[in-house]
Amino acid sequence: MEYTAQTIEEAIEVGLKELGVTKDQVEIKVIQDAKKGFLGIGKQDAIVELQVIKQASVQEEPVKTPSQEAPKEVVETPQVEEKRFESQEEFEQALIDLGHYLADITEKMGVETSIDVTPEKHTVYYDFDTKQEGLLIGKHGKTLNALQLLAQDYLDKRVRRRVRVILDVANYRERRAETLTHLAQKVGRDAIAQGKVQQLDPMPAYERKIIHFALADNTHVKTYSRGTEPHRYVVIEPVNGHYE
Repeated sequence: MEYTAQTIEEAIEVGLKELGVTKDQVEIKVIQDAKKGFLGIGKQDAIVELQVIKQASVQEEPVKTPSQEAPKEVVETPQVEEKRFESQEEFEQALIDLGHYLADITEKMGVETSIDVTPEKHTVYYDFDTKQEGLLIGKHGKTLNALQLLAQDYLDKRVRRRVRVILDVANYRERRAETLTHLAQKVGRDAIAQGKVQQLDPMPAYERKIIHFALADNTHVKTYSRGTEPHRYVVIEPVNGHYE
């Protein structure tokens, strides 16, 4: 059995406790030593393998003759294809490679930047530090959003687990969220006042969610999305009154 912890000693203690044995009753094999990593990337816990030393059995079972043996029933066990995620080391290497991929693209764009990677449970953030913010962001964030789509596609092809990729520069995502919230509230008021359906420009999924959330408590309008990616957009419709 394999056991994992921050150090080899802790991993051994975990294994001994789970097996209910002492250290002299097992064979210990170190599978992997712990690594600190860099900026959270490449960090590895220690892994050890513990095998309980078998002791000779005092009582032996009587040997049965062929005539005494019961007929064996052949049971076919259906084979289930096991879906396995890549190892943590492979996953972290994919995140590092994606960082290099983004660095190559920005270099070809003529943007001088450094990239800070912050992996979390289901999301990984790539934060760009550059003096050429406008060139990297683009009009209404179109350049940054396009880079994010490329990054998401790259990671989806490298790993099996579903991880969301977010690219940011100079807190643009936070500032954009505030702008979209104000926009949603304004267009919502227009929809009510005019009694007409309003539709916004196409947006990425996470920006559409900001619009939906901003108007979720407004009982006078309802919101929904139409179209196909990457041209999907939000519709704001007044609940009461005549509208086109």
